[in-house]
Amino acid sequence: MSKTHRVTCIIGTRPEVLKMAPVILALEAQENIQVDTIVTGQHREMLDQMLTHFNINVTADFNIMTENQQLSQLTARLLELLADYLKTCPSDLIIAQGDTTTTMTAALSAFYHHIPFMHVEAGLRTDNVNMPFPEELNRRITSQIASIHCCPTELAKENLLKEGIAEHVHMTGNTIIDTLYRFTKGITIPKNDKKIILVTCHRRENFGKPMENICTALKEIIQHHLDVEIVLPVHPNPNVKQIIYHHLQNVDRIHLTEHLDYEALTTLLAKSYLVITDSGGLQEEAPALGKPVLVLREQTERPEGIACGAAKIVGTDPKKITEAVNILLTDPKAYQQMSTAGSPYGDGNASERIAKIVTDYLITVQ
Repeated sequence: MSKTHRVTCIIGTRPEVLKMAPVILALEAQENIQVDTIVTGQHREMLDQMLTHFNINVTADFNIMTENQQLSQLTARLLELLADYLKTCPSDLIIAQGDTTTTMTAALSAFYHHIPFMHVEAGLRTDNVNMPFPEELNRRITSQIASIHCCPTELAKENLLKEGIAEHVHMTGNTIIDTLYRFTKGITIPKNDKKIILVTCHRRENFGKPMENICTALKEIIQHHLDVEIVLPVHPNPNVKQIIYHHLQNVDRIHLTEHLDYEALTTLLAKSYLVITDSGGLQEEAPALGKPVLVLREQTERPEGIACGAAKIVGTDPKKITEAVNILLTDPKAYQQMSTAGSPYGDGNASERIAKIVTDYLITVQ
């Protein structure tokens, strides 16, 4: 490239930092690219610690969140702030990751301002627009707008092709594996007589009764397996925190912790025997470390883990959860099959591939 191009990366949540940070670092290593990073602050305390870890310089911080903010308010405010920013800081390419409201509004703002948009982690689908809500619609809208699609798996790429999206569609691998390997390199696993189960739950569709059912299942697991300890980092959302502390605060061998930074979380993941989660990220990370995953959802936009045998959907029915856990705790063959199924999500080099796609694209449009 003969001229310097300005690339604007937009981040809203902690998972987006984890998946975008290696992309930002790879872009900063390229000649003739100026990287601007906008933080919307859709997460706050969970976001800042990761920005600091990766030493990412923030160009603008919108600090968008207010108490009990509605999705419509969040979307409208983000569009206004992005419009104001882009008037004074034009960009040659806007990049965002995933399926949050930040990502969808970044794509929409790019469209309004006639700026190409790159979608990292493109092509994920559940085929149910309400599961997860609002993420499934966010990713569908984003796909219709994006000029460049960086898909984490071949299945994600096929999803886009089926929808008639065929131009600038690339299979790159998932950037979370880049970050995971960065954090787990050199971790040693001490011998432990207890089997640690890592549990996370925070999805909007699991608020209320489903969350109570999850708590019921965890108490049953502890009651019937004396060699098990459960560690549950509690999401700060009051809809999650109140229910979990009400049901599990005083249960022996269930350890409720505050939110863990990523280094502590990946260390815990590496030491765990299995994972129970409704998180998208852990569905990707756990198989890369050989940890079976039980998914606390009825559908997942990450079916690759299910297909290869590294993960299993159990929903939020206490009976289904406990039965699946019992099998993994008592049947060594079943455990080995899941733990050795392998990772379908990448080799740790996705960010370098994405950086090359960016430079090649900008050469063609300069």
